[in-house]
Amino acid sequence: MHRTQIYLQDDLYEHLKLRAASMRVSISELIRGTLERDIHKDPAADAQAFFERLKPLESFATTDASTYVRNIRSKSRIMHPTDA
Repeated sequence: MHRTQIYLQDDLYEHLKLRAASMRVSISELIRGTLERDIHKDPAADAQAFFERLKPLESFATTDASTYVRNIRSKSRIMHPTDA
């Protein structure tokens, strides 16, 4: 096991302290367990789940996303630099 030092915002530390106490584990154990679970997640599955849960804003409900993005890209000065 390796020892490391990290800096946490005060409010995050307080939340960790409360959560660890409620679970009857140390803050270190809580952090290790959380990181262990997160590291073993499949990023592609997480991204897919994220996009499956998305719902369009009402103002975009009838807009085709691919067409909208193509339109924005066609006007991009970054993707299509103008001669100055």
